[in-house]
Amino acid sequence: VGDLVAEPFHIHKIKANITEETERLLSLVGLSGDFANRYPHQLSGGQARRVGVARAIALNPKLIIADEPTAGLDVSVQGEVLNLLNDLRERMNLAMIIITHNLHVVHHVADRMAVMYLGRIVELGETESMFSAPAHPYTAALLSANPEPDPDKAKERISLPAEVPSLLARPSGCEFHTRCPWVQSRCKTDQPFANGEVRSIACHYPLAPGAKLSEEQSST
Repeated sequence: VGDLVAEPFHIHKIKANITEETERLLSLVGLSGDFANRYPHQLSGGQARRVGVARAIALNPKLIIADEPTAGLDVSVQGEVLNLLNDLRERMNLAMIIITHNLHVVHHVADRMAVMYLGRIVELGETESMFSAPAHPYTAALLSANPEPDPDKAKERISLPAEVPSLLARPSGCEFHTRCPWVQSRCKTDQPFANGEVRSIACHYPLAPGAKLSEEQSST
């Protein structure tokens, strides 16, 4: 494990006290220095993820890109890893891009979120705003499928028809029109582009803030 954590220093030929730096990095991610003498197969899933984070922050980066940082971990361990990332972000003044399909992770750590469909961003904005009032139909459908832990909160589930199109045969116009419950004729021919600085929505007919989804659907 110590060799893994120290590897970035060797790759970039950075002169440093490797033993001290390794212990410092392990301490930053909540592991004691003796972990440097362990082998990867001796680590739990959460410990292995912490070692990965230690490697990522070894050279004091300004930006970290984390691809599914909690995948394969128990829920309790997921929370520990997310809290660690949040702590490091504040302590080291890091910018962080998290790529995930887990919306609970997004809600927990992200200031802003981007929703992608067929590899393109269809909505971008502040996380809380998008969770409370999604404007793109795909965002609304995605959030409606997210499990609600509070049994007293009723949630309308939006079912999307048809299958996801192939990237090799993209639909004309709005690429979501083949599955959109609110599709109109213009959507089939004209491609929408994201606009706006605070909130960007690639949709000709974005959902009105605070409107019930069923009302929006019936109005079209």
